[in-house]
Amino acid sequence: MIQKCKTSKEIGGMGHSIKRKEDDRFIQGKGNYVDDIKLDGMLHMDIVRSPYAYAKIKSIDTSKALEIPGVVAVITGKDLEKYDLHWMPTLMSDTQMVLPTDTVMYQSQEVAAVIATDRYIARDAKEAVKVEYEPMKPLMNPHKSMDADAPILRTDKEGKSPLVGSHKDNHIWHWEVGDKEKTEKVFKEAEVTVEETMHIPRIHIPAR
Repeated sequence: MIQKCKTSKEIGGMGHSIKRKEDDRFIQGKGNYVDDIKLDGMLHMDIVRSPYAYAKIKSIDTSKALEIPGVVAVITGKDLEKYDLHWMPTLMSDTQMVLPTDTVMYQSQEVAAVIATDRYIARDAKEAVKVEYEPMKPLMNPHKSMDADAPILRTDKEGKSPLVGSHKDNHIWHWEVGDKEKTEKVFKEAEVTVEETMHIPRIHIPAR
């Protein structure tokens, strides 16, 4: 059975088309975007990103970028490290890089931040920052992260991490709930058991 709408066309609601209200200002060039906001003393930032998924940072040359008029600063991980700001806390009681000091861990990772008086100056200065990398073999398959020859990604945790085994391998978390013995007994006595590997896409909230 099809339920007819009880509200009038003037009121609108479920089952009624709603006329777009924002079109007029957009087609007349009167739309207001974030880029249209101009404040006194406002600065702009652009990010230098890594082209490699896993690489050592051998050097970062910011001299050419700093020579460009309008560039206020070029910030690297080493700059933040002086103030212990190169790592930040996460929602999972861990830490993550703000800017790396020696190693990039994924492609397009932030490597340096360019601050300038104009967004286009910041973009030009970003291209002037020269980063020398030593590419390394990335770990592409997370299921191989516990292999004996897998690179240890969180070496910063060595000697001070509450995370299980993180200073020796890539095992960083262990979590259990329920009765393990009873659960194993149920599976062992079951007439049929099914085993499957589940893939979950990467879940990441970048810090900006």
